[in-house]
Amino acid sequence: MNIIGIGKVLSEKINVESIKNKVKVKGIVEPENFDIKKYVKYKGLRSLTKATNLAIASISEAIADAGRKYSEHSPGRVGIFVGSTLNPLDAAYHFMTDVYEASPDFVSPVKFSSSVLNNISGWASIVYGITGLNSTVISGNLSGIDAFKMAASYIKNDVIDIAIVTAVEGNEEGSIYHLGNLQEQVNAITGAITFIIEKGEDSNSKIKKINSFQHTEYNREKIIFNLEKELKIGQTKNLIYGSNNLNDKMIFNYLDGRDISKDLNIINTSSSIGNSNALSGFLKLMTSLELKGETLIIETNEVGNDSILKINS
Repeated sequence: MNIIGIGKVLSEKINVESIKNKVKVKGIVEPENFDIKKYVKYKGLRSLTKATNLAIASISEAIADAGRKYSEHSPGRVGIFVGSTLNPLDAAYHFMTDVYEASPDFVSPVKFSSSVLNNISGWASIVYGITGLNSTVISGNLSGIDAFKMAASYIKNDVIDIAIVTAVEGNEEGSIYHLGNLQEQVNAITGAITFIIEKGEDSNSKIKKINSFQHTEYNREKIIFNLEKELKIGQTKNLIYGSNNLNDKMIFNYLDGRDISKDLNIINTSSSIGNSNALSGFLKLMTSLELKGETLIIETNEVGNDSILKINS
């Protein structure tokens, strides 16, 4: 699966070098002076949640990056897939604030669309005239990666030709990011990253494999089992992990015990990415594209679904 376009709306402090060099994220790091009008002119966007506008802006960047490779496809053959962990909660708060603070009589109907689960992907389809598949995924840290996997599946089955895949996390007033930042307990990145993908093997940046599986509280070793299986193939040059949960220590102990670090360029993103939810996997993927050779990305949830991605750059 080829990556033909990349777009991102992140803080100027967050880039591949800061992640590779393990620069610690402190507090909630948001895009500076974000204004949707700098990216796209469309009526009604100001009434939407911050996450929706961040996603729309990053899609604009990715479409521009893809150029003719994107524009040659008809709108009905383009799919849009969004991964977001906290935005549905933010959107509900965004809509219901007037009810709590005043009365139902003062609820703005303009804000209603933000409370719909498919709000972000729906608005992106409207703004960019996309009439193909449209879906939203919410699965913790794996939200972005699972959206990516869904998009790849539809492309392989010839339902669509090309997919826009976005991971986004905003920071509304009701967000755990906002509340955590007030208490100085949460370190995280907010913003949006978009990849545009299509079928093929002719790109310098391609996803070779997405290995998804699940674990419970009592069988975390499944993560190590799957990692070991991938490493046995012997072509991996880089390994990126760090999902800010109990699995990180287990992976670290495995790598340290096997002394694999001599043969691999290992990047632990725990401190440089923080608790970034849906963005976590996409920040790792963004980093992998600037590394040489084959890279394994490990993204996990505390309990539940996990993925190991194999990327060639």
